[in-house]
Formats: sequence, structure tokens, C-alpha cells
Amino acid sequence: MRPVLLKYQLLTLAVFVIFLSPVLAQEESTTDPGTGLADEPTPSVIFEEPKPEQARPTAWGEPTEVQIGIYVIDVDEVNSADQSFAASVYFEARWKNPLLSHEGPGPKLRSLTDVWNPRLTIIGQQMMWRSYPESVEIQPDGTIVYRQKIWGRFSQPLNLLDFPFDQQELSIHIVAAGLLQDDVKMVPLVTESGTTSGTAEHFSLPDFDVVSSGALPRPYFPHESHPGIVGFEMRIRIERQPTYFILKVIIPLCLIVIMSWLPRWIALEETGTNIGISTSAFLTLVAYLFAITVLLPRVSYVTRMDRFILLSTLMVFAGLIQSAWNTVMIGKQKHKSAEVVRRWSLTVYPLLLIFVLVYSFVM
Repeated sequence: MRPVLLKYQLLTLAVFVIFLSPVLAQEESTTDPGTGLADEPTPSVIFEEPKPEQARPTAWGEPTEVQIGIYVIDVDEVNSADQSFAASVYFEARWKNPLLSHEGPGPKLRSLTDVWNPRLTIIGQQMMWRSYPESVEIQPDGTIVYRQKIWGRFSQPLNLLDFPFDQQELSIHIVAAGLLQDDVKMVPLVTESGTTSGTAEHFSLPDFDVVSSGALPRPYFPHESHPGIVGFEMRIRIERQPTYFILKVIIPLCLIVIMSWLPRWIALEETGTNIGISTSAFLTLVAYLFAITVLLPRVSYVTRMDRFILLSTLMVFAGLIQSAWNTVMIGKQKHKSAEVVRRWSLTVYPLLLIFVLVYSFVM
């Protein structure tokens, strides 16, 4: 029995040695033979150390100076109904990072994300297309130049109380997203040929004239208590040309109002004709108002054009009421009362139209 038992013990010991040898080898590989301590784990490749060129360049804690130039190439459209405008804009930004100085002789090109940048964005942009790749030029002295040309549509709150004889101010406000005035200081870009901010001589705007323009550093305040995000703003003041609305809206409405006066020159006994003309004038006015709705701004307050349309509608409706009243008076054989009202209306209605025009567009 003893030889058999010894045989089984040796077999069991061999099995344990076979299974435990890989574990012992792994422990030896992770242990320093001199100290007996395990090696430190290798850092993950996901957490890269920050690069010096991606840190904001500062001098003694001062804000980084960024030079900005804006040039408005064209303003294609100002939509009063949607309160927005479309424009083609070129802008250029320059700042200095001594860490990126090189021997040259020419500039080096790098991706915008490879270096620190002020994260420039335009407030109120609804849609935008870029013309140039997102890259920067690095001059030998460490000056970084970022250029971009965009076409986009931008929201613009408009004051339309004087519509269609109004003036508006368009704003293209470039801000450094997330950076306050303590971090970045924006100044106008001035080159050897002079300042680079400005506008084209003429815009392709059929219904506006450019009155003035100017660009200055101006912070953006999301709300009153916010300290302000550093920014640079181009403001363009434009004046609407009212000729289109005079020809398409004001004159046709005046003609419809005058059409409603025709029963005043027709004999009172022609009651059917008078009622028919007055009704046709009112229905024509209603149909015309539906047609011009797309031309009018959708605002909650009353503009000059809204005032004129409302008063014109009341005048046409008053003519319809008078024609019905004349018909009733003729039926009751009160010709004298109807004749007196008719004679007075021949003078009152033209004066009333003049008053409506002056009250709506002059006062």
C-alpha cells in the first residue's frame, strides 16, 4: 500500500507545480528584484499632457491681445418679416505666441486646433458656410494669423415702428466664446495699408441704402448681471427705400378707398348700384390685404403701415354703411336727409383720406 500511496502523492505535487508556475512567473515580472516592490502602472494614452502651444500666451498675467479686422463684402437681404439679414463677411484675427517663433523665412501653416485660439464666433448666426479651411499662419516672430470668409444668415432685432420709412442698424458681433475681458483684449487690426475693418462701397440691397458703418471693441452681455464676454462689433446703419411699398401698397389702398366714394356721385335712387359698388370696394380691400400680408413684418406692435391699413379699412367700411343708410332713408321717403349726408360726404371723405395719410406717415 505504501508504494501506491507515495505514487499518488508525487502525482498530485506535479499537478500543483504545473498550474502554479505561470502565476509565479507573472508575479516575478511585476516585481523589482532589488526592492521587491511592484512596478507603477503605465499612464493611459487617453490623458495626454497639455502642450505649451495650446496654452493661452500671457505676459505677467495680462490679457492676451487679439487684433480683429472685419470687412463686410455684401449684405444680400434684410428680411423685415423674419427679422434677419444675410451677409458675406471677411474677418482676420492676429495674436502673438512667442513659443511658436521659428527661423522662417516664410510662415508655417498649422491647424487651428493645434494652437491656442480665442474661439471666435458670431452672435446671432442662424446658418453659416466657411470659404477657407480652419488653419492659421505662424509668422517667424510668433504672430499667428487666422483668416476666414463666411456667408451666413444672422438674426437681427429690428425696430419697425416707422415701417416702411424706417432706419435700421445691423450688427455683426464677433466674440471670444467663454473668454472674459480679463483673459483677452480685442483691439482693431491696423496693417501697413491702414485699418482692415470696413464695408464695400455698394451692397446688393434693392430696398436699403447704407447710411454709415463702424467697428469697435464691444463686449457681449448675455444678461445684465453677466460680466461680459470680450467681443468686437461691426455696426451698419441702413435706411429703407419706401418706393416699393408706396407703389405696391399705399397707392393701391388709396385707390380702393376712392373707389368706395363712387356712390357719393351717383343718384340716391340708384340704391342697387350704390350698394354693389360699396360692397365690391370692401371685398376688394379684404382680398388685397390677404395678398400683401407676406410683405408686412409680423410684430406685436402697430407700425405706420399697420395704422394706415387699419384706418383705410375703416373708411371703406364707413362708405358701405353710408350706402346702406341711404337705401333705408330712400325707402322711408326721407330724401332730404340722405341728400344732406351725401353732400357733406363729398368733402369729408377726401379730407379724411388726407388726414389718414398725414397721421400714418408724417406725425
